Amino acid sequence: MTLRARLVLALFYVLLLALVALAIPLALNVERRARSDFEARIGGQAQVIAASLSESVTDPKARTILAPVVAEYGRELGGRVIVTNRNGVLIADSTRTPAPPESYATRPEVARALDGERVRLVRDSDELGGRYLFMAVPVVSGDEVLGVVRVSQATSEIDSRVRRSWIAFAVVSLLILLVGSVVAWALGTSLARPLRALAASARRLGRGDLSTRAPEEGPTEVREVASALNRMAAELDALLASQRDFVANASHQLRTPLTGLRLRLEALAADSAHRADAEAGLMEVDRLGRLIDDLLRLARASAPEPTGGPVDLGEQVREARARWSQRAAERGQKLDARTNGTARAFANPADVASALDNLIENALVYSPAGTRVVVEAVSRDGVAEVSVEDNGPGIAPDELPRVVERFYRGRGAAAPGTGLGLAIVQEIATRWGGSLYLTSDGGTRATVRFRAVS
Repeated sequence: MTLRARLVLALFYVLLLALVALAIPLALNVERRARSDFEARIGGQAQVIAASLSESVTDPKARTILAPVVAEYGRELGGRVIVTNRNGVLIADSTRTPAPPESYATRPEVARALDGERVRLVRDSDELGGRYLFMAVPVVSGDEVLGVVRVSQATSEIDSRVRRSWIAFAVVSLLILLVGSVVAWALGTSLARPLRALAASARRLGRGDLSTRAPEEGPTEVREVASALNRMAAELDALLASQRDFVANASHQLRTPLTGLRLRLEALAADSAHRADAEAGLMEVDRLGRLIDDLLRLARASAPEPTGGPVDLGEQVREARARWSQRAAERGQKLDARTNGTARAFANPADVASALDNLIENALVYSPAGTRVVVEAVSRDGVAEVSVEDNGPGIAPDELPRVVERFYRGRGAAAPGTGLGLAIVQEIATRWGGSLYLTSDGGTRATVRFRAVS
């Protein structure tokens, strides 16, 4: 999981916990407060109505007197208001004029109010249909109960208000979570961007581009890492440049005394008395010359190569065959070139040519006369490769991992060599993101794989 995703999830989790801990209790408190205010309002109105009607309930003309008054109270409250006498018989109803003389004495809230209680009751009403809040208040004169005022109102109104409150809390909570996630995403992006740039710089350095420098931006810790990486790259670049300069200069400086030594040995070889020693010396001079050439090629192979592009491996194979056919013929060997379709790799032509030269030279040197060396270029599964296969004595299985080491020569290496050829090929393959593979079974097959391009 990316750093940005972790930050978004972490902040989302924290905000969610905070909302659960704060918003839900707040919403419940708002709900309780709304219901309490609703009940208090209905109860207070019932009390006021009961106090105002205390003298009218016992009037013989109560039905006529109370009808318009109760109807007005009902309109003001938005609910139903009824008034009963001391026997629980209906004498006024805000919804019916005139009110029928029905008995409400069996209604639980009316029965308790006739006993002198103030009753608050929420129940389902078959008559009204639905759930209602009933507030029943006795109409008293002194200690005598003269009747009952009952105010009823559907709880659907307060339920609707509570639902709207919950929806509002939910919308606000979602907005907070959304804004928090956006902020976390932006914060994660600002933190991840310098880290991605740092990783990209490290990958380029790993591929050998020592001129790469990481941008020193972002938090202090990231800037410190980028600065340390840049210092390391600069020091490594300077160290490798110094090494390459030393190898190149030393190799060039050695060529002059080697040339003079060869001339003197050739002069000595003309004297029959010293011919054997002179010829042995010439062989050593040739061996030292080859070592110097290989060191120069290895130094060039180890150097960063900034320019690369599509290389036709088939063309490189054909050109390599043309370069080495004469040498193969002189040794009584045959050099074949094969191509399978179009094999194009991302590399540098000079590097591919150098790798082929080293592999072909090894194959010709270690293969006996009368054998065949095959150079092939193929492309498959996003990989382009060149291979050189010979019919020589092969390489012992325990030596296969070591023959690519610098200056290592196998136990059966009787032919002259410096032990740097395969090391040079591996350096070239690694430079272009490829690899060198060796197999040996009745001969040796060396394969260099590159990244294929269209």
